[in-house]
Amino acid sequence: MNRQSELNNAGDEKPGLVRTKIVATVGPACCDEESIRNLAMAGVDLFRLNFSHGTHAEHAETWRRIQNVKRDSQRSIAILMDLSGPKIRLGTIVPDDGLLECPMDGLFELSMGESVDFCLESDPKLFRLVCPVKELFEDLEVGQRILFADGTVSMTVVECWPEEHRAILKNLISGRLRNRQGINLPGGGGGIKALTDKDIRDLDWAIEHPVSFIALSFVRQASDVHQLRQELEARGIDSRIVAKIEKPAALANLDAIMKEVDALMVARGDLGVELDVTQVPAAQKRIIAKASQAGLPVITATQMLASMELSSIPTRAEATDVFNAVLDGTDAVMLSGETAVGRDPVLAVQMMSQILRQAESYYKSEPQLHKPNESLHLRSRDWARVTPITAAMVHTVAELVRQIEPKLVVAVTRTGRAAFALSKMRLPVPIVALSDNPQAISALSLAWGVEPLALERYGEPDENLKVALDWAMARNLIAPGDRVLHLRGAIANKPGHNALYIHEVGPVHQVVHGSV
Repeated sequence: MNRQSELNNAGDEKPGLVRTKIVATVGPACCDEESIRNLAMAGVDLFRLNFSHGTHAEHAETWRRIQNVKRDSQRSIAILMDLSGPKIRLGTIVPDDGLLECPMDGLFELSMGESVDFCLESDPKLFRLVCPVKELFEDLEVGQRILFADGTVSMTVVECWPEEHRAILKNLISGRLRNRQGINLPGGGGGIKALTDKDIRDLDWAIEHPVSFIALSFVRQASDVHQLRQELEARGIDSRIVAKIEKPAALANLDAIMKEVDALMVARGDLGVELDVTQVPAAQKRIIAKASQAGLPVITATQMLASMELSSIPTRAEATDVFNAVLDGTDAVMLSGETAVGRDPVLAVQMMSQILRQAESYYKSEPQLHKPNESLHLRSRDWARVTPITAAMVHTVAELVRQIEPKLVVAVTRTGRAAFALSKMRLPVPIVALSDNPQAISALSLAWGVEPLALERYGEPDENLKVALDWAMARNLIAPGDRVLHLRGAIANKPGHNALYIHEVGPVHQVVHGSV
């Protein structure tokens, strides 16, 4: 069998068997309904709508198509709304979208504006740059480094007049600049708000188009997240908040930020510009480890299979990167340009799925890699943390998995907290989460190793369990005589209680059970 046919077969595999979740960015290459359907069949769990591009009307049409696919596939497919945030960009610096050559040691005048006045005669010793963001100039000081175009051009401030919104820069790396390319201030930019006026207008879109997650860009401190949560509450939006960690300040304030958010994203694009690129791998490992300890899901993003924007296969380094992210403990991996503008978005997802299966197989075969997460924090303030009682039950499940080797763990939950906690235990068996709460089911699309299944009603234990057993039987995951652990996060008419059962699958999955 050749590589292409193997990948095609990978797309035919039933969802739920790859435990690391896949996030795919929707863009021009995959925004029609057939493409979205094919991506879901290939294994996408969350679709990312990037609000740095596109109009509200275009995003609304994409949202509608995802809802259609979700309904028809009967899968738990979630939507991530990614706010653009205060991405600082150059204005128009060259006519006709040409290139500006930036020689080494060249001097550049940076001023506030949308476009350079090409009719104005200027000092021949100075190249001219413009930026429309006035807060940029308030943060500048002599000696500060400024990066352009993802760090391909680096300059330093030699003179500045913040009140005049003007500075003189000296170029440190020869290169080229285009109109509207990005600007980064490593260690600076503190005066620029994480939540922009555009972001607030975009939140109004989410009132009529509910999404499971909203990602906040360029977070620096916990108050950034708090401001977004206030805006959501004012609009009656109950989406979970994902903090994108892409600034050194966010790394310094990570503990405080984690107390306010529902999930994290390792946004390696801007993080790799703000930090020395050699520091990014360690930052990624640190973020994932801290998220695991806090019981928070985490997405690893940016350039995971970047070469597949143009190629039919990734580089060996990219495959290794994805593999290692799984071993680090990431809950999800994200595709950006690979699906948004790539030559074959479905092929990229199929390849991602193949690499994830290999990594998960290796992870399962190495016992030292999947020890129970004994450091799971006993927090209860919001959805991603659990009460001490639920935490104790989750640790009991992990111990029973080790001792009696069940084939399946089933969690019946209203909030999703118990299932997220089980996910963080990295159990070597599939986890099925059952809930009659659509918000919880949608959110669990981000939980590693968890297959969320909707309940029509929160009924009796055996009635609920049959839903999970049907799912597992259809995938040949269980057989008569196998054991199944069944955790109920609440008992009918007794809110706040937990129960744990051990079931033995009988013929036609009749259950024989005893409680623990």
